[in-house]
Amino acid sequence: MVVAALIATIVFAAAFTFPGGYSQNNGTPFYHSKATFMIFVVADAISLFLSVASIFIFLSILTSRYAESDFLESLPRKLISGILTLFYLLQP
Repeated sequence: MVVAALIATIVFAAAFTFPGGYSQNNGTPFYHSKATFMIFVVADAISLFLSVASIFIFLSILTSRYAESDFLESLPRKLISGILTLFYLLQP
């Protein structure tokens, strides 16, 4: 959960600081018309979504009721889905 929170923080900050900087004349990013800029924006959005989803899944584990049936079915499923979303986030 700590790793997902750190990644979400950095991805959120990266959404406002585009690579290459901004033009002084009109305030648009320098690489606005390049294809790599769109790849950056899409990758940033996907990583933000996955990190927030992982945080929410781990929070749902922490706030569950801890009944016997939860340990057999619900908690392992939540743990696997939280770890998978975090691993999809860390893939290059």
